[in-house]
Amino acid sequence: MFVAAGISLLASPMPLQPIDPEILIDTGGDAMDITNGGVSIVLSPTGGGIFVFHNATGGPLSKLNVSVQFPMPTFPSGFAIDGTIAIQQPGQQQSSFTAALFPDATCAGQSSTTASCVQMSFGLVPGPLILTGQNFVLDFDKKVNGVYVGVDALVATGQYMGGTDTSPARAGDWPASAQAGAVPVDLAPEPGYFGALLICSAGLAFYYRRTRAVR
Repeated sequence: MFVAAGISLLASPMPLQPIDPEILIDTGGDAMDITNGGVSIVLSPTGGGIFVFHNATGGPLSKLNVSVQFPMPTFPSGFAIDGTIAIQQPGQQQSSFTAALFPDATCAGQSSTTASCVQMSFGLVPGPLILTGQNFVLDFDKKVNGVYVGVDALVATGQYMGGTDTSPARAGDWPASAQAGAVPVDLAPEPGYFGALLICSAGLAFYYRRTRAVR
């Protein structure tokens, strides 16, 4: 199964062309286990990175939630996210992508004067997105002149057999060495998972509404 998720970040009021980092999900090589608790990751010094995971939750996944923390309290004027997911067999499944921006808050749901958070969710309908025991790759690198090149071309075509790579050669349009996280969602997650997710999301949303009201 191959899933390509494209995210456009308009990082300036009048960009000459949209900034277009890509997140790709595909089979990969040497992988780190990811369980229901998720994993924390750090992007490359040049704002990219390839991360290879193994679905060790014990079941298929309906979604993958990804958060990226920005080292700034608010997003640049015109900042936006537009996610798309391409699948191998169009017509049989439809992509599901959502994104939320939380200025003045960390991805842990705490108020902050130095950080903001992007939360994204990737899925396929009908699922699963990722099979039991399957490896998958998050690729934060950017395209070059609109196309994948080098290692990223291997990821995009399902031929990447390497491991996680956060060297400076992995360049993207995300903040340098940004803190990020990936949390898998089972097809039938335990009730406690929903509670934790709702508490975190509600806390961020409440804080965002309150700060906007004060302003």
